[in-house]
Amino acid sequence: MRIERICPNEAEALYHCMKQIDKESQFMLYLPDERNFNHQQLSEELKFNFYIGVKTDEGEIVGYLMVHISTISKIKHIGYINTGMINAYRKQGYATQMFEETLKWAERKGLRRLELTVITTNTPAVNFYEKLGFKIEGIKRQSIFMDDHYFDELYMAKLLNEGLNEENNIIW
Repeated sequence: MRIERICPNEAEALYHCMKQIDKESQFMLYLPDERNFNHQQLSEELKFNFYIGVKTDEGEIVGYLMVHISTISKIKHIGYINTGMINAYRKQGYATQMFEETLKWAERKGLRRLELTVITTNTPAVNFYEKLGFKIEGIKRQSIFMDDHYFDELYMAKLLNEGLNEENNIIW
């Protein structure tokens, strides 16, 4: 197993991973039949945003972590995280490794904060993110509708490069 960047030529493998996770987890945004494959669009996203994955020796992608970075000037210091792991590969330390690599990359890139949302009932994920240093900043009330019920989501974020000013000079 390897933790490494996902390249644009791996768009189809990433799509198959995402579809599998959509089938296995109720906590992903897409229902299994809602995600569509657009090779050009996903390849472009892979070029512009940060994607890291868990890959088997055969090159199959079994987990991913994506950081979307806006092109809007006022928020280009923020990375929004989306992540998922195929069930058979969970609880083996791969997600932690992906986050560790992502945090290193984000700090090198000069990002100031990483954000994510998580359904409040997904306690294992909330605990995992808190262990990584993410803090709860707010609640999106009734933002997810599934299984005939509305669910709240937590806004979580981790501040990076807190000891630096805009010119990357230490300020403490």
